[in-house]
Amino acid sequence: MEKFEIVPDQSIFFDLTPNEASLLFYLFALSVEHSLTIDELNILANGLFLTAQVLFTIASQRTLLNDVIEAQQEKEATAKVKKENNTPEKLDPEIKKLQDQIEHLQKQLDALNKKK
Repeated sequence: MEKFEIVPDQSIFFDLTPNEASLLFYLFALSVEHSLTIDELNILANGLFLTAQVLFTIASQRTLLNDVIEAQQEKEATAKVKKENNTPEKLDPEIKKLQDQIEHLQKQLDALNKKK
């Protein structure tokens, strides 16, 4: 599965400050409202509200899917690193160290048994 784009290469919204974007939608609403009746304004407002809710749902689902993909990639990377760290060449020194410790402990046990 491919991740969804978070930041586009180009957008008209990059050139607008938050205040300018708000003003743009404010002016749009004022320019449309003169030619519409109250019922038409209600339909338009409800339609735009529904559109906003659908866009919020799509954006949150895309975020969820991106997070799942990212988590899977991190899990795979961690497993790969863990697998690479457990190669026989890297485990041989650890095995040798443990064998040396066992031999040392065995010598200590033998020494204690001889004293008895």
